[in-house]
Amino acid sequence: MSRDPHCIFCKIVHGEIPSVRVLETDRAIVVMDVAPVVKGHVLIIPRDHHEQVRDLPDDLAAHLGSLVPRVTRAVVAAADAVGSNTIINSGKVAGQTVDHCHWHVIPRLADDGVDWPWPSQEYSGDEKSRIASRIRRELDVSAD
Repeated sequence: MSRDPHCIFCKIVHGEIPSVRVLETDRAIVVMDVAPVVKGHVLIIPRDHHEQVRDLPDDLAAHLGSLVPRVTRAVVAAADAVGSNTIINSGKVAGQTVDHCHWHVIPRLADDGVDWPWPSQEYSGDEKSRIASRIRRELDVSAD
C-alpha cells in the first residue's frame, strides 16, 4: 500500500487521525467530511496514496467509481435530500486542498444555500475540434 507519511488522508486511512467512517472496502474508505458543504457530505478516499485523479491506476479508479451510486443513494436518503453533487477536485487550481485524490458526495436540498451552476465559456471557430483532437491523441497515447 502506498502512503505519504505527511498526508492527512493517509493518516485518516491508517487510523492515526479519528474519522467517522460510514463504509470500508479493501481499497477505500468513506468518511464524513469534517467541514461539510451540506450536512451528510462524505468523502470517498482510496487507501493508497495518489495525489490526483490522473494518478490513479484504472482498476482503483473503477473500484472507487463503483462506490459512487451506492454511497450517493445512502447519502441522499439519510439527508432527506432531493439531489446530490459528486465532485473530484484535481489539482490546487481546481480547488483540491488535500493532495490525496478523493471524491466528494454532497447531498443537495432545495434550500441549502449552495450556489450553482458554474459559469460557462464558449468556443470560437474550430477551437472545440482542435481541443477534441488533442484529447483523442492523448487517449491513444495513454492506451499503449
